[in-house]
Amino acid sequence: MNKMCITVAEAAELASVPQAVIREWAQDFDFPSMKIGKRGGKRLIHVDSFNAWLAKRCQARTGE
Repeated sequence: MNKMCITVAEAAELASVPQAVIREWAQDFDFPSMKIGKRGGKRLIHVDSFNAWLAKRCQARTGE
């Protein structure tokens, strides 16, 4: 069974960036994540939307 959502640590590994970068990206309104639980809780990231979000960011940076 494939996961629908992943943790910050899993997203960081998938994108080959530090977890702090994922947390920074999560501050953007369009980042595909949600907080679960009270008192900070846990952030979950929708896998398909995350991949699409990364692709969109990469496309926007093409030509730098």
